[in-house]
Amino acid sequence: MQLPYSEELNIGQLSRLFDNTTNCYKFFWFQAIIRKLDGKHKSFSFDELINEMIADAWYMVTEYHLRLGPLGITDNLEEVVKYIYDKYDFRSSEKRVKIIEFLQSTKDKKIIKYKKDLTLNVPYRLQVPFYDEIKIDRKVWYGSKKTLTDEINRQRRLMYYFVYVSGLSTIIEVDETWAEYLYKNKEILKGWTQLKLIHYLQNKNPSVPGIADKIEPPVERNIERVRKY
Repeated sequence: MQLPYSEELNIGQLSRLFDNTTNCYKFFWFQAIIRKLDGKHKSFSFDELINEMIADAWYMVTEYHLRLGPLGITDNLEEVVKYIYDKYDFRSSEKRVKIIEFLQSTKDKKIIKYKKDLTLNVPYRLQVPFYDEIKIDRKVWYGSKKTLTDEINRQRRLMYYFVYVSGLSTIIEVDETWAEYLYKNKEILKGWTQLKLIHYLQNKNPSVPGIADKIEPPVERNIERVRKY
C-alpha cells in the first residue's frame, strides 16, 4: 500500500516503520501517537502513550485471548492487560475512556513496572528507518537513556524528538511538519497500521479465524478501510 505523498517529508522512511518487526509494540506505539494528535497538541509523555497502547490491546486480549508476542516469550503488553483484567473489575467490552482513567490514576506497582518495561526499546527503535545520519552502537542502545536520546536527537527530519527524559515522564515532541502530515492523514495511517497489525496477529495466532473482526469492540469497529486495503 502506498502512503499519502508529501513534498516535505520522506514517506519512504515512514513506509519502512514496521520492517523487521519481532513483537507488537511498534504497531501500538505508533497508533498511540496517531490517536493523540489532534491538530493542536504534539507533545506527549511516555505514560500517556503507554496508556493508549494498553487500551488499544484491551479488547483483543480479554475477549479473544489473542497472543501478541511470539510463542513461549512473555509479551508485556499482553501480560499487563491480563493482569488488570484478572485483578480489577473491568469487562472485556469496557469503554476505553474508563481504562485510560484507571491507568492514569493507578498506584499499582506491578502495573507501573509493566508500563516502564514497555518503554525500554520501542520509543527509541521505532524510528530506526530514519537514522541515516547517525550510527548507534550496542553500548549506546543499552546504556543511559539520556545518552541514547541525545544521540537520536542529532538525526534530522525525525517524526519526533525527545525533549525531556525521566522514566514514564519522558516527553516526546512530534516534529511540526510530521504532526501536520500525520494528523491530516490520520484515518489512512490508522488503517495502514491496523492492516500491518492484522498480518502480524495472523502469524502469531494461526488457528484463530477472522482476526480483523477481533481487534476492536463492535461498537467502535470501523474496519471497512482495512478490508478495502
